[in-house]
Formats: sequence, structure tokens, C-alpha cells
Amino acid sequence: MNRIVLVVAVVAWSLWATAAPQGPVTTWNVRWLSSAAFSPNGAYLAVGTHYAVVLYRTGGWEEATWLPFPDASVSALVFSPDGERLAAAALNEVRVWEVATGEVLATIHGSFGRVLAMAFGPEGSLLIGGSDGSLRLWDLARGGEIWVKNPHTVQVQQVAFSPDGTLMASAGHDRAILWDTATWTELRALPGKAWDIAFTPDGYFLVVAWGKVLRVWDTAVGLLYHNELWGHASCAITVAVSPDGRFLLSGSLDETARLWDAEMGECLAVLGGHGAVVQAVGFSPDGSLIMTASDNGVVHIWDVAGVLAER
Repeated sequence: MNRIVLVVAVVAWSLWATAAPQGPVTTWNVRWLSSAAFSPNGAYLAVGTHYAVVLYRTGGWEEATWLPFPDASVSALVFSPDGERLAAAALNEVRVWEVATGEVLATIHGSFGRVLAMAFGPEGSLLIGGSDGSLRLWDLARGGEIWVKNPHTVQVQQVAFSPDGTLMASAGHDRAILWDTATWTELRALPGKAWDIAFTPDGYFLVVAWGKVLRVWDTAVGLLYHNELWGHASCAITVAVSPDGRFLLSGSLDETARLWDAEMGECLAVLGGHGAVVQAVGFSPDGSLIMTASDNGVVHIWDVAGVLAER
């Protein structure tokens, strides 16, 4: 996405022009699904459940392996940028595995409550957002906390690093915050509830799920463009940006996902058929596939080209 003022179609046009795709290319059900994400190399889709993280091969969508997390409900998961490690969180516990072998590399215990937000940080660190509004940067190599901050007054919903690692963002229902990772100081606060956040590939913009709309903030000056993306009938709780920055993807309490044109702010398609809250959305690393997953265990895989061809 270029650093230009984004133009938004009016709401009436967006709703009129929205396409309804015929259906996903594949669908399956997962017991007790709570979270899901593509691996950076595109080989796996990881799904968090009440008993393990299950890795599915993207070639045939069959189960490849389980990373056990017994007697715990996996509330969040994230791959390292190189795809070699995967972290999953439950109540007061985080585990990190080596993906290739399934070996547990680290187990972190703390009083951070139910973790919804994690991201791999610089030099082998892991950033953990707690239910108490805290942020903890953990040294995975040596063990122990590098620092602890308490910037939010409520549950941390999400954390994310910009692609070049110079910025970090944290989100809660109190606000979203942009951070300078060189000094770990706040650059600016972005007002309003933040259910989820995602950086664009160039790092110029931060997309925030804010109530029923998506907002796009300029990360350099903190300017909110007038391109609030309206369409969901209820709160958008999960967002993703395509690898090339052309598309945004949102999932909502209204039991749908929406595919958006990132520059025009136009809703290109409504992805339904879940029958429950859309808990997780994502693009495959090559941008050709969309994943939408709901908390009733339904996982849909959509072909982006097919979705756009039906417009």
C-alpha cells in the first residue's frame, strides 16, 4: 500500500457492489477451535484447540502432527517469522515448540492470565500480552523477562511487529498503542477500542478493528484517514493484510468475514457459511488463499482469484 490518501466508496455503494462467493474450495471441522494461522512457508495451517495445536498440511489439508497442550485451552498461537518455531498460550502458560521436530523449546509460566496476544520479537524474544493489560518481553534463549510494562487497563487483545521490526503495536479495548522498538517507548496512542491490529507490508499503515469498522492509521504521524471501512453488522474482532498489501480481511461477531480492497476501501466479498463468530482470518504467504475459521470449529479455505472472479 503506497503512502497516499486512501479513497473510500460510500457505504451504499459498498453494500450494493459486494459479491457473495459460491463457496470455499475446502471446508472441515475442528473440535474446540480457538485460533488458527498459516505458517510463514505456507506448508501448514496451525489450529489451536482445547487439547493441542494441530498442524494441517496445506497440500491435502490432512493432519500432519499434534503439539500437545494437555488440560489447557489454547487461546492464542503464533509462528516465528522464519517458521521454525511456534508459540501457543493458555491460562498462565506459554509453550514454544520447534516445528520440525515437535520438541518443546521453552515453557513460560506467569500470572498473566488468559493470553490472547503474542508475537516473536527481536533477537529470539517473545512478546506476551496479558489479561491484566501487561506486556512482557521474554528472552527465549536465556529465560526470564527482559521487561514488563502495564500500558493497558484491560485485556491485551493483540500485539504485532512491523515487517522491519522498528515498530510494535499493542491493542486493547481501551486503545491501541504504537511503540518504538529501539527504546521500547510509546510513540502515540490511537484512541478507541481495538479488537485486533495488523501492519501493512510496508509498515506505513496500521489496520485496527474498531467496533463495526476498520480504521487505517498512518504509522509515521498517527493520522487517521477518513477511510473507515463499514459493512459488518457487529464488531470486527480479527483482521489480516494480504502479503502484497492489496487486500484486507476481517472477521466479525456477525458470523461473516469480509474481503476489502485496501486502497479503495471497497468490500469485495462477504465470506459466510460459518454459523458462528469468525474467530480467525488469514492469507496464505503467497496470497492465493484465504482462511476463515469460526469458534464452532468450521474452517473454510477460499481461493482469492476465484472469489474475485465472481464479482
